[in-house]
Amino acid sequence: MTPHGDPSDQDNPTHDPAPARSEHAPPGHGDHTTTATEMSRPDAGWTLSTTETGDDYAPTFLGNGYFGGRIPAAGTGYATTPIETQAHLAGFFAQDGLIEKYANIPTWSTLAFSDESGTYGRLPQAARAGEEDAPEQGAVSDYRQTLDLRAGLLTTQATWTSPAGRRTDLTYQVLVHRSRHRVAAVQLTFTPHWSGRARVSGVFDGTSARLTERSSKGYDGTAAESYETVTTLGTGITAALASRLGLPAGVAAHVAECETDQVQSVGVRATFDVRAGSTYTVTKYVGVASSQDCEDPLSAARAAAADAAGTGYGGLLAEHEAAWADLWRADIEVLGDPVLQLQVRASMFYLLESTRTGVDWSLSPCGLSGDGYNGHVFWDTETWMYPALLAQHPDIAAGMNTYRQQRLAAAQEYATRTGFAGTRFPWESALHGDEQTPPGFEMGDLEHHITADVALAHWQYYLATGDRDWLAEKAWPVLQGAAEFWVSSAVPHAAGGYGINQVMGPDEYHFPVDNSVYTNVAAAETLRIATRAAKVVGVAADPEWDRVADGLRVPFDEDLGIHPQYDGYDGDTVKQADVVMLQYPWEHPMPAEVARNDLDYYVPRTDPDGPSMTDSIHSIAHAALGTPGSAAYDFMRRSVDPFIRGPFNQFAEQRHGGAFTFTTGQGGFLQVFLYGFSGMRWREDRLRLDPTLPPQLHGLTLRRMLWQGREFDVAIGPEHTTITLTGGLPTTVEVAGATHPLRQGAPLILPTRRRPDPLPTGDLADAPRSV
Repeated sequence: MTPHGDPSDQDNPTHDPAPARSEHAPPGHGDHTTTATEMSRPDAGWTLSTTETGDDYAPTFLGNGYFGGRIPAAGTGYATTPIETQAHLAGFFAQDGLIEKYANIPTWSTLAFSDESGTYGRLPQAARAGEEDAPEQGAVSDYRQTLDLRAGLLTTQATWTSPAGRRTDLTYQVLVHRSRHRVAAVQLTFTPHWSGRARVSGVFDGTSARLTERSSKGYDGTAAESYETVTTLGTGITAALASRLGLPAGVAAHVAECETDQVQSVGVRATFDVRAGSTYTVTKYVGVASSQDCEDPLSAARAAAADAAGTGYGGLLAEHEAAWADLWRADIEVLGDPVLQLQVRASMFYLLESTRTGVDWSLSPCGLSGDGYNGHVFWDTETWMYPALLAQHPDIAAGMNTYRQQRLAAAQEYATRTGFAGTRFPWESALHGDEQTPPGFEMGDLEHHITADVALAHWQYYLATGDRDWLAEKAWPVLQGAAEFWVSSAVPHAAGGYGINQVMGPDEYHFPVDNSVYTNVAAAETLRIATRAAKVVGVAADPEWDRVADGLRVPFDEDLGIHPQYDGYDGDTVKQADVVMLQYPWEHPMPAEVARNDLDYYVPRTDPDGPSMTDSIHSIAHAALGTPGSAAYDFMRRSVDPFIRGPFNQFAEQRHGGAFTFTTGQGGFLQVFLYGFSGMRWREDRLRLDPTLPPQLHGLTLRRMLWQGREFDVAIGPEHTTITLTGGLPTTVEVAGATHPLRQGAPLILPTRRRPDPLPTGDLADAPRSV
């Protein structure tokens, strides 16, 4: 796959849920929820829903790129099974022994309901005031949980029967505000079928707040406010959380502080009389802030919560939905397959939840969903998730490059300390940008290709935006340092030219090896990129860069017509896509026959239990080659179906467990549509497309693609593809080697590259197989 890692540090679903068995929410579902603004009518193309929480249930997560949290089946609070519902803040790393690890902030979504005989929604033990310790009490019926991808909203409905036999209809809505980055809200609307005393408790549950210690707490009964700060162990980063309870109008409530001394938890509870058949609404307004982006995080968190409460839930929801609507102007529309449509949209949704414009923390393999792989940053970002965002959200993708730029000094020190020149980026990066690979794993010492992966991402951003000032001021030091690193890595080879020895390529089953094809091709291309960038920014490139690039060995077997993975490779099983990535994303010049030979050779030699991104690459490569039959489609299916988990279309890292939610895999899956079926490749002076459509699909439309200030749509049909410039200056489009002018008001209609009728898809017939 991707990163190595200690399995004990991953979110590993113990239940191995089956592929998504989701229900589409019926029209009108959710309309009765009492909010200040009417909830948008759910759409089957945008909603995922379940009425069961059995073995195939995996809780979803919500985030806005600054902070987030996984929400359990109850729709509120904290749960340990089937997956722990952690809460995270971007960049919130602690020191744990020799490495930095993602620390958890307290669970912010807890808004528990009680009829004083039991509680719905988990409370920390100390906050239960003598109630039973069971996380759930009573019985639940008429349950439904719905994730609205378009609105970024999770709604949970249930009828709860308390231990005393009282029935209450409950509806929870949870959002992490898309435009107010420090704000979340949890709203509970309930209708009791009984009269008496009800209690609602808004708590920050510190049960899962590992690698932190509480540094302060407070309570203001007048404002129904509670707040606390927690500080990471070893690194001293402070996170502040504050909340205010918005109580039902006209209800006399007794507000008190929850007693939560046993864990890092604080909260407020409100008790009031209710009548059977009446409906009541309580809203918890949450503010979260970090000492890494403000001097006084507690004041910032309290102000965010207070401002949110002042706006009210209806206003917040309207702002939130408008922000998501703006993001969804960029969409991937899949015609003829509603299940695939939801898989695609969910994959983009989870990427967007984990990052945002202006937040310069990079993405770990699990995004903001959990602490898998210790929350570290690998090539997963630049190679798998970043390109999926760059095509439609370059303003968001930019932050991932900024993360690397801000740690350039650490990468330079790393190169010097390990005997190289220039800049060497660590295989695993966290807070400071030094090597964070856990002791006992060789990847940190050997996977040098990460420096080339970072360089390619920087060059792609320049090609996508045309921003020369950015290239000169931000990217050039990275590219120059990467080129100097590769020159210092290359050694003269006995047969002539240069080699790079004692490394590990993406295939982590074989190491150390000499002349890894992936590493050498990536190094050579990085050197050529640096030379081209030097010309753009007006500085002299070191002539050694071209000399080494041209001389680096790329092993090739003339008899088999393939690239051996490294010197001495004997055909053993490989972990994941490696040599096959020469075609994409590196665009290594080679005859189509060689690219096809590489695919045919390596697909059956790839571990079927490897990560999903491998088959994404196989699909993109087959689409580029125009392979007869349905190989591109079938490999696309193989990149998603064994890995997606219900009911909310999240990826697992492997077919049988692994990191979860594995946003790396979802990024690779999205690239099949953005770069595979469209054939889009970044060019400095033109749009380059080569559209093709699998015969299993009725059509594919890429909405609001962005390139150098232009906005355009690509509608790929069975016979024709329509390219429409919707914003920006006229430009040139290259399709199948021919160039065409494109301007607003004059869509370009060209033939879609067709393949023969599909082969039987069950076993891929005679096409190469990966499982």
